[in-house]
Amino acid sequence: MKKNLLAVSALALAVMSGSAMAANGEVQFLGVVTDVTCDLIPETGGAVNNLVQLGTVAKNTAGTAVDFTLKADGNQAGCQGLTGKATIGWAGPFSTTGLKAQSGLATDAWTKISTVNADTTAVQDITSSKLSTQFDATLLTSDGAKFKAQLNGGAIVGDYQSAAAFVVAYN
Repeated sequence: MKKNLLAVSALALAVMSGSAMAANGEVQFLGVVTDVTCDLIPETGGAVNNLVQLGTVAKNTAGTAVDFTLKADGNQAGCQGLTGKATIGWAGPFSTTGLKAQSGLATDAWTKISTVNADTTAVQDITSSKLSTQFDATLLTSDGAKFKAQLNGGAIVGDYQSAAAFVVAYN
């Protein structure tokens, strides 16, 4: 009986010590409920591509801005005849300056993401305090919602990798 009790106690301690070392995490959920369903497709350099190549920059300098577009999927029925406004919202590791690194060695580098043809005449930067921008919905089927992305190097050299999710709501 003592051996069984000792075995059960040892097993309980092993399970409890394992759960004490469990890692915590976070899951984000992003979505929109709308009358219009029209997915946007990322384009870079005129080709459908969700990878924006930012190039190489020196320490503590800004690189060359790279254009990318979020354009309506012309194959979806909901994308035909869009009118009104479209609000594009972003989620990811944004700071007050832009999109922070998620991985890579250049942990203090960041990407400045700016609007090109949003509703306002002034360029808007996507930051932690400004995560959404409004566009004329008719642009999404023609020119698309245009942005510029610019890598900004920090003091640490190495590769920079990050990602951001976007969602669109039609008003």
